[in-house]
Amino acid sequence: MNPNVAIRVVSSWVWIIGLTAVCGFYGCTTTSSILGKANQRPYDFEARLLHPECVVLPAGIDSVDVFLEWSRKESLFLRDSPQAPFTAHLALRAGTLEISWRDTLVDFAPEMERLQWRVSLAEFAANWNPSTNLIEMTLEDLHRNAQATWTVPLPEPGVPRAPFQSDGWPVYGERAAQGDTLYFQSQPGSYWQHASIAVPYHLPSPPFTQSKDKSDTLQPVIRSEWKADDSGWSGYIVQPGINVIGQPASNGKLRVAHRIQGTQGDHPLVRDLNLMIQASRYITSRSEFNRMSTASDPKAALDAFWLSCGNEKDASAALIATYYGRVEEANRYFSGVYPGWQTDRGMVHIVFGIPDKVRRSSDSEWWIYGEEGSANAITFRFLHVEHPWDAQFHVLSRNIQFRAPWDRMVTNWRNGRIKAD
Repeated sequence: MNPNVAIRVVSSWVWIIGLTAVCGFYGCTTTSSILGKANQRPYDFEARLLHPECVVLPAGIDSVDVFLEWSRKESLFLRDSPQAPFTAHLALRAGTLEISWRDTLVDFAPEMERLQWRVSLAEFAANWNPSTNLIEMTLEDLHRNAQATWTVPLPEPGVPRAPFQSDGWPVYGERAAQGDTLYFQSQPGSYWQHASIAVPYHLPSPPFTQSKDKSDTLQPVIRSEWKADDSGWSGYIVQPGINVIGQPASNGKLRVAHRIQGTQGDHPLVRDLNLMIQASRYITSRSEFNRMSTASDPKAALDAFWLSCGNEKDASAALIATYYGRVEEANRYFSGVYPGWQTDRGMVHIVFGIPDKVRRSSDSEWWIYGEEGSANAITFRFLHVEHPWDAQFHVLSRNIQFRAPWDRMVTNWRNGRIKAD
């Protein structure tokens, strides 16, 4: 190995139960997934070298605060000489704004690095797209010649700032750990209500059967109400499921300012034994699933299932890595009112893998497996449906013709004939 090069490992495996492994991806998804051209693989998490998280919040009339979190494990650290320290060189760009910095590799440095800047709104939004209200941002690892690109909405001065976690860092997307206390800032003396409701457990039916979902009829109930004090800061505890923060309107409903999904455990990671058993339902029979769910030793029962699929330890470990890696990817990309693995897109992603092509229109996504246009190609259409609690709620257009390919894929899983993505 070149003594002047130190490459940080992108991911590691956390072994939870005997044979059973869970893929522990380090790093985070970007604020917005961009599908782009049809031949891209937008839901392939491991294909991207960098996975920053970024939040941009208004800071007065002419400034914005940029919050960036990135993983040192995903960066390339070099040194200029054998005596020099290992350093990474990174750059953040948006509009005409460019910020570059170096990070020194030391033993006590945390895995995730957080940085914050206050910058000019005019500079940050120089390339603002008024038709989409989005601004493109890029993080580049200059040593590795790799970059991640995402978009953020134009921050609006005067609106309540997005909530902050109890550690003082803003919430990414619309998800926060249940039990955590979130804080946000608003006008002193303004009146607020916190409403929530636990979302009932739901597992989508296979693509060839009908599926019913009533999550759009869920009605959160008021948990607390208050007036913001002179500082303007307010706080509330995240409940399981849907959390809504808003101000009462004349019709008795809330004018929603924040919507947060209360997530469990290490979401989007899959490190819980019960979750691993639940997520296996797509490829297990009812009797197998019930046996694992009620076993006095569920660890052994889950191990036995995967050993029966792979027939030997190494092959079974590879199946486990692929399957639960896809569960995590589904959680990262498709979570909304339900965890990503419990959605229609998550189900197809887990069983069929990353599509060869994704096409998107204003109201649909088409996932294409195989050579597009050929007789053997399989195409799933996911219709974007308006949903009061989920801005990216997609419903699969189910068809009895999916019965054969579904059964074939499940059989391939059970016979250990699945290859890594």
